[in-house]
Amino acid sequence: MTRKLIALDLDGTTLNADSKLNAPTIQTIQRLQAAGHIVSIITGRSYQGSQAIYDGLHLTSPMINFNGSLGHLPHQSWASEYQFTLNKAIVLALVKYREQLGINEIIAENKNSTMTAGQDLIAGKFFPEIADSPRLTPATLTRNPNSLVLLVQLDKRSAIIDWINARFGDLVDVGVWGGPNAILEVTSKGVHKAKGVAYLADHFQISRQNIIAFGDEHNDLEMLQYAGLGVAMANGTAAIKAAADDITPYDNDQNGVARYLNEHFDIAE
Repeated sequence: MTRKLIALDLDGTTLNADSKLNAPTIQTIQRLQAAGHIVSIITGRSYQGSQAIYDGLHLTSPMINFNGSLGHLPHQSWASEYQFTLNKAIVLALVKYREQLGINEIIAENKNSTMTAGQDLIAGKFFPEIADSPRLTPATLTRNPNSLVLLVQLDKRSAIIDWINARFGDLVDVGVWGGPNAILEVTSKGVHKAKGVAYLADHFQISRQNIIAFGDEHNDLEMLQYAGLGVAMANGTAAIKAAADDITPYDNDQNGVARYLNEHFDIAE
């Protein structure tokens, strides 16, 4: 058997429309892991926001969070754990000019901590871990965060991106969430999901041709392009489908990942 690295995005991919795991997905992933394949979650979510899903899939592999900024082994100490961070001076500059720029809320996260400045009504929908989180201030931010998310006013979005790039463009990248909500992600320069996948492939000595990656959105692009087989979801964006090697016949609400893997590996459902 040739061991494969199976890289799974979560939202819109492995999870259904209610952001839950379907039983067929759990069963398929378990069979592949038992057969000796490496199955890893590669997500933009925080550790707090993905730990229950990791446990629900009964995984034993490392997980990549914050779109490649954190690689770790949940519930264990892992000598190969890595992280990329943002200089806290950048975060504090955004906190200082938050209202002037039109940023409703700033969320700064590390592996086990979350801080926020400001407030946005939709924030809790996407980031449940922010409930009762400490306030983000110059006094409380004592370490560089892995991830920075900005919930911004839609008509100010382009100006905010320009402001960040003009001052910190050599240090960070700014990503725009798809969909109707004005959400920006700020990451360390050049960090994306493909970095996390490449790190795992090197760790487990798996060649690129033996990587299968699934995704549906803009932040999955580099990962799908890096993998030997990059698979876009039927519900994925047009850009992701155009860049992928293949497209699942079924969407995330129809167990698209599980059905594709069952056919690819010729295993019974």
